[in-house]
Amino acid sequence: MRGLAIFEYVLVAVSLGTMSVITFANVLSRYLFHTSFSFAEEITINLFVLMTFVGASIAIKQQAHFGFRFIYDKLSGMWKRVALAATCLVMIVFLSCMFYFSMELVLAQAERGRVTPALSIPQWLFTSAIPLGSLLCFIRTVEMWVTESKRLTQGGEKQRKVEMAAKEVNR
Repeated sequence: MRGLAIFEYVLVAVSLGTMSVITFANVLSRYLFHTSFSFAEEITINLFVLMTFVGASIAIKQQAHFGFRFIYDKLSGMWKRVALAATCLVMIVFLSCMFYFSMELVLAQAERGRVTPALSIPQWLFTSAIPLGSLLCFIRTVEMWVTESKRLTQGGEKQRKVEMAAKEVNR
């Protein structure tokens, strides 16, 4: 899964860098030449969507936003495993639906030949960020479920609390 993590981080970094360069160049163009790039908003918005979905995948991997930790941390034993399974199953169903319907959208856009207004790039290329992000989030949810389940069954709950406390101190 290390390769997947590198892929996610590179995708987010390239998206953010590209957005920054395009936006900065557009601001300079408006200030100096009193005209803006017609494609700037189009690319920036679509890269922001990509970055949001991939960032959500990274957050799931790091357990940065997975559920309400306050309630989950108060549970113990079987109830903690039940809460973990329920949360993961709900996320898996949601992400599966999102993947399915976004793939329908991508295929419909490709079939109709839709292009973006400013650059005339096929719209499905940008819309592909949604199923890609859903798939990455799905993979990370399953990975987190397996990891957390192993930790709970092997009595590693105390170790996880120590790790979480260490993360809080380092923030």
